[in-house]
Amino acid sequence: MSAHSEVAINRTFHDSVEELTEEDTRRCWKALDDFVSEPTRSGLRFGPIQGVESGRLYKIRAARNLRIVLAKENKIYVALLAGARDQIYERARRGRFLVDLVGENVRFVEPRSQEEGEFEDNRSADWADRRLVVDDDGDVLAHWTDSELIEAGFSATEVATVRSLDSYEDLLALLDDGWSERKVGLAFELSEVTPEEWRAPDLLGEAAELRLRYALENFGALHGISRLFSPKEIAKIAAGPIEDWMVFLHPDQRAATTRHFEGPARVRGSAGTGKTVVALHWAAERARRAREEEGDLPILFTTFVKTLPPVFENLYRRMPDAPEGLVEFVNIDKLAYRICDESQERRWVDGNAVREAAQSAFKAIVTPGTPLANDGLSQQYLEDEVRKVVKGRGLNSLDEYLDVQRTGRGTRFDASRRRQVWEFMEAWNAGMAERKTGDYADTMLRALELAQARPGPTYRSAVIDEAQDLTLVGLRLVRALVNGPDAVDRPDGLLIVGDGAQRIYPGAFTLRQAGVEVRGRTTVLRQNYRNTSEILRTSMAVAGRGQVVDMEDGPEDEPRQRDDERGESIRSGPRPLLVDCGDDESENEFLAKQIRSLVDSGSVDLGDIGVFVLLNRAVSSTVRRLRNSDIPAARLTTYDGVPTPEVKVGNYKRSKGLEFKVVFLPRVRAGYVPREQTARQSDEEYAEQRELELSEFYVAMTRARDQLIVSFGEDPSELLVASIDEFETVTPEDL
Repeated sequence: MSAHSEVAINRTFHDSVEELTEEDTRRCWKALDDFVSEPTRSGLRFGPIQGVESGRLYKIRAARNLRIVLAKENKIYVALLAGARDQIYERARRGRFLVDLVGENVRFVEPRSQEEGEFEDNRSADWADRRLVVDDDGDVLAHWTDSELIEAGFSATEVATVRSLDSYEDLLALLDDGWSERKVGLAFELSEVTPEEWRAPDLLGEAAELRLRYALENFGALHGISRLFSPKEIAKIAAGPIEDWMVFLHPDQRAATTRHFEGPARVRGSAGTGKTVVALHWAAERARRAREEEGDLPILFTTFVKTLPPVFENLYRRMPDAPEGLVEFVNIDKLAYRICDESQERRWVDGNAVREAAQSAFKAIVTPGTPLANDGLSQQYLEDEVRKVVKGRGLNSLDEYLDVQRTGRGTRFDASRRRQVWEFMEAWNAGMAERKTGDYADTMLRALELAQARPGPTYRSAVIDEAQDLTLVGLRLVRALVNGPDAVDRPDGLLIVGDGAQRIYPGAFTLRQAGVEVRGRTTVLRQNYRNTSEILRTSMAVAGRGQVVDMEDGPEDEPRQRDDERGESIRSGPRPLLVDCGDDESENEFLAKQIRSLVDSGSVDLGDIGVFVLLNRAVSSTVRRLRNSDIPAARLTTYDGVPTPEVKVGNYKRSKGLEFKVVFLPRVRAGYVPREQTARQSDEEYAEQRELELSEFYVAMTRARDQLIVSFGEDPSELLVASIDEFETVTPEDL
């Protein structure tokens, strides 16, 4: 038994805290931290709640009219409710905290129906309806015989009434039917123990704490209760952002994680709507089901960005009900390489050799007077065409390429241009073969062939996060690993998560082109849980009019804009700042000074701050300048989701999937964000490049949870000028 107090967090506490102001939320966590550190502190006024029959329910004071209700067994506590004193006291008086080892039930039970005007937690009821089925046996005291119940103090008529109840909520409802608190309390007491234990109460005694600990560890998560936190962990939660302890989904999201799907399903929503959180809980739910089925196949969680899987894995580990060792987190390129390696095929990619082969092929094929040369298309554009369209779609012949719809590409290629692209690809392939290397797209294609030849499925289910950035071949690879040689989509086999508005890589495809059907199995998330309404409104003003190619779009003549499916935020905060620094050197000084000011104010820690720039070369220089100013800074490429006391610096692409309390976006000046059109670049290619960079900037802006600070040293970017009214414009001297 632990020598220190430990606290678990019940879903009802999470829901009630969510209704409080930010200041009252902070007070509740501070009070809980103080309590587990020093329970006898006089200001907390710890003690039983007056008028509550159950001996388990206690309260502490968080502020003048703010209380926390706890269930207690010796040195173990479960935080149940937080809020206005009279309101939560009434709920505590009407409820019971149940620890039933026989029925594997541990939860705070409240009456199903309440009198008009009283508090009603519809969200919790919805959660219970969708999340668990526990009390539907028609007898809450099935492990007691009628004679034993009469021996314990019930009349024959009362026994018949108890036998007719369907749930513990119905048992509480007997209070409204004239039953006494004593009789209802006796029924709850008997439901928790066997007749043998009741006859020999000395068998319980201090074992009550062990019973509660066993219940929390073995089936608490099934009822929305976190694992036990130590005082040190509670202190960390109290000092950290609310996301560090929010291990439960919002009720509006829970159904998407537990619902059974007969085939592939999709979750979509704009930035900040919690798609990744839903995906992590979906994976955990499938892992639990796989464990119950005694299957030996793991769950796959994959994405395109190579730095995100470690972050997702650490988030998953923070979920108290997530089965360990059953979910595998790996980015799609690494997965493809491993499949080849397992088949004794070493797919070494020599980046320098790949670039040399591409350059040689471009010079040989795209010569003056040819269609692609006349168009002014760059070598990079043609490389992307091969990687994302030809190889990315798994096209095996020129005829297939001539017929394909090039979704997501802004230039229009006639037959002559497509033939020239094919020639470029063949020359590039020959050059790579001479150099004994291949590209990542070639590895993906070979991995797909090997996966399709495997005798059975490799994974029970799979999640593809940020799916809009994968190629069609990448999607086919994951499907092959889940479905096996039958190639028939399995029930609950695939969850596709993504938002076309956040696509940051060239090329695209629709699920129809991939042969994946998700109609009737798509969940759209519309509530923004991350950004304040001010940050969201400004981000949409800057980038909301951008064109979006979504995976479920209809014909290409029906494009939509980024603003069409914006989430709604219920949080408010300061307007994003637009800081005119005058010149680059002054901007460098401003960045360091403002970070120090924020940290010194105590409002954020260094690890809560993200600094994002457009290009990789600016990442290194920004890290160097911050360190020279005695500000600890680290590249996002080294970040794995574990909090560290360093400012995180990365390019816009690397910021995807992350969030920070404060985000700085420096160097947003004219000609840089977006980059200027080059002399030989066609208008069509530039338009496509500009749209992707606009999407990257939107992604970077929406990483900010509480505050967004955009700055420039010379002339501001055209993106800022067009939406300047949404910012609070200042100079460094104003701050």
